[in-house]
Amino acid sequence: MKILLTSFFALLLQFSFAQKEDQLIVCDQDWKPTKIKKAIYLLRVRQPDDSTYERTYYKIYGPRIKQESFKDEKSTIRNGKFSYYYSDGILDSTGRYINNEQSGTWYYNDHKGHVIREKNYVHGVVVKDTAYSQHWTEPNQKIELKPGEKESEFPGGAAEWNRYLGKNLHYPDRAVNNEVMGEVRIQFIVDKEGNVIDPEINKSVEYSLDEESLRMIKGADKWEPAMQEGRKVKSYKIQPIKFMLTKG
Repeated sequence: MKILLTSFFALLLQFSFAQKEDQLIVCDQDWKPTKIKKAIYLLRVRQPDDSTYERTYYKIYGPRIKQESFKDEKSTIRNGKFSYYYSDGILDSTGRYINNEQSGTWYYNDHKGHVIREKNYVHGVVVKDTAYSQHWTEPNQKIELKPGEKESEFPGGAAEWNRYLGKNLHYPDRAVNNEVMGEVRIQFIVDKEGNVIDPEINKSVEYSLDEESLRMIKGADKWEPAMQEGRKVKSYKIQPIKFMLTKG
């Protein structure tokens, strides 16, 4: 197996870690811990801060199923970000709970990963419901820009983005060993200062590829912001990252 991108990224499947470190648990069809050879699902449990317990559900060598956040370790109080995915790994919907109530803006996607609806919640009640024909910029989408307008982009454009990937992207060992390939898509906001805000898996392939893709987006923390009428504005992006293996 010849790798198009050199790699060194170890994934350790263990059942217990210290607080705030990831727990990666391989599970059977009933989501009970099992041996790796019998596993159907992968559960990642982590504590990103003292008041958040995050659970991410994957097919064992396939795409993400959902991600949930709770205030308590027993996962009874929904609190934080929730994301749900179609069976092929495309983001279906995402939003936040506060103390078991849906809160703020929830985004609902079509099966191409485009936002087609936004619902705003206050204490679990919808106060605004907005439908869109298209809200996010597609990968490689050609947009007709007016004078004074510019799409946000990585500094230096596509050529520099490819150089950044070539220098920094690692093909995870877990994916290499199981011959997992595909295109991960990360959606995020570029604010008026060029900061990357709220990166999220828009199209999942497999746990280790998703994590590496998120790492790359978070590492590219400064973009050139979009321009509208000569002013810097917030914009929405979907950035693809491809992982390919060739035999040889």
